[in-house]
Amino acid sequence: MYDNFENLNEEKKKKILDVCIHEFADKGYDKASTNSIIKEAGISKGILFHYFNNKKSLFFYMLDHCMQVMMGEFTKYPLTETKDIFQRFSELGVIKFKIAQKYPYIVKLFMEALASPPDDIRSEIEQKYIQASKEYMPTFFEDIDYSKFRNGVVPSKAIQIIILFLGALGEKYLKDYKGKEHEMFQDYDKIMAEYMEYMEILKYGMYGSELETNSHV
Repeated sequence: MYDNFENLNEEKKKKILDVCIHEFADKGYDKASTNSIIKEAGISKGILFHYFNNKKSLFFYMLDHCMQVMMGEFTKYPLTETKDIFQRFSELGVIKFKIAQKYPYIVKLFMEALASPPDDIRSEIEQKYIQASKEYMPTFFEDIDYSKFRNGVVPSKAIQIIILFLGALGEKYLKDYKGKEHEMFQDYDKIMAEYMEYMEILKYGMYGSELETNSHV
């Protein structure tokens, strides 16, 4: 579908990608201007829509490209061999922040797409994120020691609670730092300390005592 664009030389392709990512990240889908894109990229509108049929397909190509970049980055930060689910979530938080510092505009594009998606493409955006999570998350839960959960706590439900909470926490940061993403990186220590504190609170409520944990064995 995008063969004409894919066959461009890498330098020209990168320039167009960078321009489009910055435009959508700074202005969001609705306010992003194809006129600004062609001006910055040094191409005609006819050429742009020769590569991408319309603004919507252009946006989703950029979203897919950014997701591929992010998933590729995740593989560069292998998780430790810890079997503690809370430790693993803590590591994931650190990894996400490291990647965000390396690719701030990609993260900004994601923040914009998730925080205020247009109604007509909201479900398609959400579906892409769900699919990306399905591809990555199974390996995330490998070799977890579920015996640490206290009696009466169903591990699958506990993990669902953790995921829902972290999703809500992520939405909070999206709102708090919308339009001032650079401050998010300046507040790295504060955000990570808060993140780790929440992990400890959740762990305290879900894990059993050492005596109770040993009774699972």
